[in-house]
Amino acid sequence: TSHLLPFTEFHYLSLREQVIRSELLPVLEVFFLSQTGVGIMGNSLLNMLYLSSFLLGSKPKPTDLVIIHLALVHTMMLLTRWITRTAGILGLRVIQTNAECKLFAYVYHITRDLSLCTTSLLSMLQAITISPSTSYLFQLKTQIPHFILPVLAILWIPNLLISTKLLYQVVASPNATSAESNCYTVPLSTPLQGLILILMALRDIFSLGLMSCSSGYMVLLLHRHRRQILHLHSSSQAPETSPERQATKTIVLLVSCFVVFYCGDFFLSLFLGTSMKNNVILLNISMFVVSGYAIVSPFVLLTCDTSHQIPK
Repeated sequence: TSHLLPFTEFHYLSLREQVIRSELLPVLEVFFLSQTGVGIMGNSLLNMLYLSSFLLGSKPKPTDLVIIHLALVHTMMLLTRWITRTAGILGLRVIQTNAECKLFAYVYHITRDLSLCTTSLLSMLQAITISPSTSYLFQLKTQIPHFILPVLAILWIPNLLISTKLLYQVVASPNATSAESNCYTVPLSTPLQGLILILMALRDIFSLGLMSCSSGYMVLLLHRHRRQILHLHSSSQAPETSPERQATKTIVLLVSCFVVFYCGDFFLSLFLGTSMKNNVILLNISMFVVSGYAIVSPFVLLTCDTSHQIPK
């Protein structure tokens, strides 16, 4: 039986690659676990700051609720991967049954997909928030608080349905020697696999398109706002940036980070998928890139969003 790295694809390694992997793997594993641990702490801290501000009486904005959802999704995603990799390093058989394999794979893939959808929603909400009163989007601004929680709940439905394929594909191997290789996948029928790929592609194209349009619209509004400010102020005066404008810049930066990691993951996956043999180093780099956005995003928000910074 050909085993997989957790929940990915079949890996056939030559003898030379196995030697390279045995030498590099300990270093890469330590780096990966450290990276993932930092991401878990960053997302937990982000949630703690936002939730504490609500408990102290601050009224949550729609974008705040989306950021909390994004941080929770990233925490679940990183924690799932951290548990499986830690168990593999220590040689623990944490995941032994079909149900456990399916659960970890299912949760990981759902949270990874929700990261895309939630980031897209966040960019769209911020675009509506800063839209001028003459814009059609401004009419939606007053309706957002009433619909944000239902929309967040609806985001789960298509991702739950698409990821159900893993409940049929992922199985446990009774002959696995470590927790890392305990789970592997079996192929689905060609028509069903094709349908799932189409649904995944439509979801990604729609989310990325919405994200791109929202970000482009926000950049255009920021540029117009800057030109207006320059006309109203002399060159010797530095106008202060409003909280809304600062939040917009933060979310544009967040979207840019997502696009960088998404494209990196896409091209690495495309290369590895079409390559006749797998490169151990690229496989591990791909794993770092997949988790990169979930790790970086909380620190982008904590650093740039002045409304929820750690008090000095």
